Amino acid sequence: MLPNPETSQVTIQDYLRIIKKRIWLILACVFIITTAVTVYVSQQTPMYRATASLLIDLVPPKVIGVDEVYRESLWGEPFLQTQIKLLSSLALAEKVADELRASKDSYYKNIYNLPERLRLQVRIEMPKNTQIVLLSVDDTDPLRASTIANAFVRIYMQQDVEKRNRTVKEASSWLQSQIGSYKDKLREAEEALNNYVQTNKIVDLPDIERKTQGLLEALKGEKSKLETELAEGAKRYKEQHPKIIAIKAQLEDINDKLINETNHLLELNQKLVQYNLLKKEVESSQNVYTGMLSRLKETGIAEKIETSRISVVDYAKPPEFPFKPNKQKAMQMAVIFSLIIGVGISYLLEYLDSSIRTAEDVSSYLNLPFLGYIPSVYKEAKTDSEKAVLALQGAQSQISEAFRAARTSILFATPEDKPLHIILLTSSLPQEGKSFVSSNLSIVFSQLNERVILIDMDMRRPKIHKNFNIDQKPGLSDFLTGGVDLEKIINKTSIPNLFIIPTGTIPPNPSELLSSKKIITLLEDLKGKFNRIIVDSPPVLSVADSQILSNIVDGVVLVVKGASTRLEAVDRAKKKLSEAKSGRTIGVIVNNIAPEKEDKYYYYHYYYSEEGKKVKKK
Repeated sequence: MLPNPETSQVTIQDYLRIIKKRIWLILACVFIITTAVTVYVSQQTPMYRATASLLIDLVPPKVIGVDEVYRESLWGEPFLQTQIKLLSSLALAEKVADELRASKDSYYKNIYNLPERLRLQVRIEMPKNTQIVLLSVDDTDPLRASTIANAFVRIYMQQDVEKRNRTVKEASSWLQSQIGSYKDKLREAEEALNNYVQTNKIVDLPDIERKTQGLLEALKGEKSKLETELAEGAKRYKEQHPKIIAIKAQLEDINDKLINETNHLLELNQKLVQYNLLKKEVESSQNVYTGMLSRLKETGIAEKIETSRISVVDYAKPPEFPFKPNKQKAMQMAVIFSLIIGVGISYLLEYLDSSIRTAEDVSSYLNLPFLGYIPSVYKEAKTDSEKAVLALQGAQSQISEAFRAARTSILFATPEDKPLHIILLTSSLPQEGKSFVSSNLSIVFSQLNERVILIDMDMRRPKIHKNFNIDQKPGLSDFLTGGVDLEKIINKTSIPNLFIIPTGTIPPNPSELLSSKKIITLLEDLKGKFNRIIVDSPPVLSVADSQILSNIVDGVVLVVKGASTRLEAVDRAKKKLSEAKSGRTIGVIVNNIAPEKEDKYYYYHYYYSEEGKKVKKK
């Protein structure tokens, strides 16, 4: 389990610990997934990709000015998109198919619906911010892939040239059909101008107009002079004076001339306007006709010149290596993906795993003191009798040192003025190893030169008598029912200072028997004869015996099977024990676990002999 976030912050070391703990699961995922991908990739048919690159100019090459006559319908980005559609069109694929079928390669002749097959093989790409178009063809044969790609490029360019030439021819035909009518218009305009000049006898209208304007200005000047003289003469002469009469006669003559010249000038202006209109019509028709002749000559030249806005940057070449399957990339992705899967499964299992494994689990989730690890003993012993005396092994034994370490933790669990004379060992559920722990813990206490008595109070599934090869009867139940004396149920073992009281006859009502006052009297008598009394009791969640007994002992040790018993079960057992009036749980022993895998820090710093020498590990 991950640390409880309410009591401890999850660190990177916690995640690394999970990876180290489940490294074989991660490696198995890597091996299985990578192997599966390798097999899958090896069975795939290699595919080769041949690529040709084209440059598509948005503005076509201007060999001559024919673009003034015809214009393309698409420009810029729409034009490029149109060309891409044309490159991947079925019509182009059909022409390529016709050319390939005509080749000597029988491969193309045996394919049904070859145009659609070719169209699906083509891949068109246009790199961003360029006018380059990449045409790629995927095929199982590298030479065939390049052949198809180049066929598409070649026929596409031929179509573009043909389209342009067709446009030029259409423009030339249109010019030829129109030039005759423009020539007739020019001739009609020239004839109209000539007739007008002949009819009106016009030689040089602008010059006549200038002379008339000069004469009018002179007459106006002379009239102004005569009017001045008439005004001065009127001051000196009478109306009938000959000089006055002469001046008036001159004024009348000049006025008549002004009227005549003005009318003449108006007539000239009228003629000039019509003359200019006819002259401009001739000039306009002349310009159009000349332009048409020029364009006709240009289109004639353009028909002989093949130009295109499409040019080949690189022709497709047969690729040396397949682009898929990319074995190297597939292997890399398989390793990365399998690592992610393996680590993800490891974290998921760790999240779902609510079993007690480490000292941190005990302190974080149970809020109880941790008393020690007991390693797995399946290699050292096979039978229950062999397991019960493993603590007798030498000081170099990891198991015997583990029990001595647990003994030390128990001794330091209470102050000196409140010694633990009577210690009850229990578990949450059956098969957690409490009888194994209580047997070996009794042995290590006896090695302190203490008189230790181990009492088997599990009257439903007793094991202690089997562990030490003694008779089950008479035992505790026989004493409590008054059948035998105390001395007859105490069995001396071959181990110095260790005595055992078996369960005796299995009673029909163990809970009632264990709740009798006689059990309290028994324990008081034994306290006077032994330094340490260790009680092996039934599992807490199975029956109420342990709750009853926890009220009459000095402390309770809860045995948990590591990496097996779920936190919920241990927590319920803890709560049941806490409900007892005077019961006190002094700590937890984690049994049947590999500390070097679950808690390396504890593994390397915990197991020291009582003399302070570190025990040598395998």
